Amino acid sequence: MANEIELLQKQISELQDLVKKQSLIISKTGERVLELQVAKQKHDVTNFDSKFSKSVSKKSGSAAQFDSTDFATNEDLVELVKELQGELNFIEERSIRRLVNSLKKEDDDVIAPLPNADGDIPDVSNGVFPKSLKEFENISDSMLIRLAKFYERLPPTIKEQEDFENFLEGKVEAFHINETTDEDLSKELEKFSKVELDDAFNDVARYLGLSLRRGTEIW
Repeated sequence: MANEIELLQKQISELQDLVKKQSLIISKTGERVLELQVAKQKHDVTNFDSKFSKSVSKKSGSAAQFDSTDFATNEDLVELVKELQGELNFIEERSIRRLVNSLKKEDDDVIAPLPNADGDIPDVSNGVFPKSLKEFENISDSMLIRLAKFYERLPPTIKEQEDFENFLEGKVEAFHINETTDEDLSKELEKFSKVELDDAFNDVARYLGLSLRRGTEIW
């Protein structure tokens, strides 16, 4: 028992160090992006000053026309910082919840739902997300595929690719890869082999930080 507690404490310490490293990497990346953005702006301003002076001398003092749309404004930088901070918060939240889930060992242990890439968290109350470790272990194929899609653990289907292209071309106002009808899901399930379903189960389990696996010799 003492050895098991020591092992769990060691795992918690390692995961905490990993969270700190991830936070540091994101912070440094944000700083570097801002540095590059500011450096580019300074470079553009310097080039503009040179071109503007030459233009004025040629036009005998007349006002020169220029396009300022390529210049980064203070609002652009503030918005960039907000986006980076928001992404950092999502990463930190996912790391904390994975840490909590990694300690779940009993069948009745409640597991924490993680935010997906968009920061959305699945609703536990309506059966979209399994509440306990046992429920996840016995998850139905349809719920598994929905969850795998929600966390983008599966490659997009041809229809989803087409919908996304229509969204990029402005043909539709919104695109959500998670909005799969029951009929479409049933058709998709027919194409999955048991091995592919097991792979999807393991990928989702890894994403959530759970130790459950299907198959043998699976990390």
